[in-house]
Amino acid sequence: MTRRDALRTTQTQDRRKVAVWQLVGRTARILRVQFPHESFTTFRLPSRTLLPDAQPGTIMFDAYPDLADARLLLPAHGDLWDALRDDHWAALLRETDSPNPLGA
Repeated sequence: MTRRDALRTTQTQDRRKVAVWQLVGRTARILRVQFPHESFTTFRLPSRTLLPDAQPGTIMFDAYPDLADARLLLPAHGDLWDALRDDHWAALLRETDSPNPLGA
């Protein structure tokens, strides 16, 4: 069984973009976006703080945006956000991710 608060990954079909996210309540919170085929210096958004010691090709977030805010921060990556939306809904609907009403 997948823990509801486990870290999750979503990638585009071409595997060129990966989002690492977590289900918090019913909301997808995005921690970072990785571009495995890119080598730019990692930075944080929206502050633009550079993180030269982190894995290249990564964008981290100052606060963990929900999907709507992530789309606003990185609007050129609609394919990734569409894939994450689908994964988010699947996680919400998956019976194993639902809290047990009996508390067990």
